[in-house]
Amino acid sequence: MTMLSNRIVCLTATILILSLTSVQAATDIITKKGDAKRVNGDISAMTKTELTLKRPQGEEIIQANEIAVIEWGAATPDLKVAYSHENGGRYDAAIQSLTKAKADAKSPSPFLQGEFEYVLARIQGKQALTDPDKRDAAIQKLQSVQKTYSEHIRYYDSMLLLSQLQLLTKDASGVRATAETLKKAPWNELRLAALIAEARVEVTEGKLDEAIASFEAAAKAAGQSPAEVARKYEAMLGQARGLLLKSKYDDSLKILDVVTDKGPVEDSAIQAEAYVLQGEALLGLGSSKNKEAALAFLHVDVLFPKEGEFHAEALYQLSRVWKQLQHPERSADAAAKLVQNYPNSEWRKKLDGSEEK
Repeated sequence: MTMLSNRIVCLTATILILSLTSVQAATDIITKKGDAKRVNGDISAMTKTELTLKRPQGEEIIQANEIAVIEWGAATPDLKVAYSHENGGRYDAAIQSLTKAKADAKSPSPFLQGEFEYVLARIQGKQALTDPDKRDAAIQKLQSVQKTYSEHIRYYDSMLLLSQLQLLTKDASGVRATAETLKKAPWNELRLAALIAEARVEVTEGKLDEAIASFEAAAKAAGQSPAEVARKYEAMLGQARGLLLKSKYDDSLKILDVVTDKGPVEDSAIQAEAYVLQGEALLGLGSSKNKEAALAFLHVDVLFPKEGEFHAEALYQLSRVWKQLQHPERSADAAAKLVQNYPNSEWRKKLDGSEEK
């Protein structure tokens, strides 16, 4: 082979490698739940319930509720950084990275544009769970994105977050309207979520017997899939909360013991709420249970600090119960952490009120 031919072969190989690298860089990667299987391709179509992945061997349709992670080939690494910050509860940093990823994206598809907006709305929504001043803006952002990108796989997840915020703002009609949307989803886990949301509204309306019955019905209707099992334990937490509000502390604790023992250990939100409710029920049984209550709240502080909504409440309760247990330094530490981490939360405001007394 001549020197010229060798050069042509090398040049052709280089071009091919660069081409393959370029294609690979632009490839979208979907990680599925359960088996964590990764599927490569290009997202070519999307609805609120599924996406289509174009692959060399043909198209593959993946249901939205099967998706654990999406790695967007057309996005810069800042998007992954934003996800990481969000998962770590560093929401301001997450917004900064997301904003940069959005600005640096070159000719993003409508699907990626929707991803940017849904993730931003999700981060703002999570911030608003512990900051009442941000709730109206977060709700408006979620509803705006849902309207603009109504056929996006993040649609139903965003509805779940919306229902949480509407419940916190005591918008009963809003929660019920969102629940009706969730009932239209093709998966039982979201229909169960809608029933749970409606039962939570009944709690806020003081209809405790009706709420407890609704939670119990939702728990019994759950199937065996991981997502439905999680809904089952969410419903059981609702039952426990309703019983606690009726001062049936022992009955509430029986349910909470099941949740903490058998509930999904990987679902930190369920575990955090269970330990907070357990602490409250123990406090309800009298001062002899204060030490056990402190340990329950301490579980949240040590193991689930990323669950801000429940962590803030646990810190507030710790600031009170440590004082009753003659540990003023621990009480002060919990109060200081509450003030530092959740300065605008309802629990910080309650702390200020209790200190004034």
